[in-house]
This record gives sequence, structure tokens and C-alpha cells, in this order.
Amino acid sequence: MSSSPSYAVWAVIGALALALWVASLTPAGRRVVVRPAVVLRRLATDPWLRVPLLVGWAWLGWHLFAR
Repeated sequence: MSSSPSYAVWAVIGALALALWVASLTPAGRRVVVRPAVVLRRLATDPWLRVPLLVGWAWLGWHLFAR
């Protein structure tokens, strides 16, 4: 089985993440997307969102480094 579809999905996800990051760099008055640091701060300070954030980081760490 080819890994090309998997790489294509990751390329699309990376392109979307890059587009959101660039959109967050607009001046504060016209900003449509908040900065990534603000999103992480909101996730880390909300007790109900902290658990999925940590589980997601653990899942990502396992799948990236345990190969």
C-alpha cells in the first residue's frame, strides 16, 4: 500500500495551518483569526479542554516518536 494519500492529507493539514498562522498576523483591528499562543492559552486554562489537549499531545508524541 502506498503512503502517498497519507502524505497528501498531511500536506493539506500543514497548508491549512500555515494559512491560519498567516491570517493571524494581520493587524489587531482587522484580525479574524487569533494567534496560536492565544488558542493554546485558552485550551490550557479551561479545565474541560485541558484533558483533550494533553491526550492529543500524548497521541501525537506516541505516533511521531514511537515508530
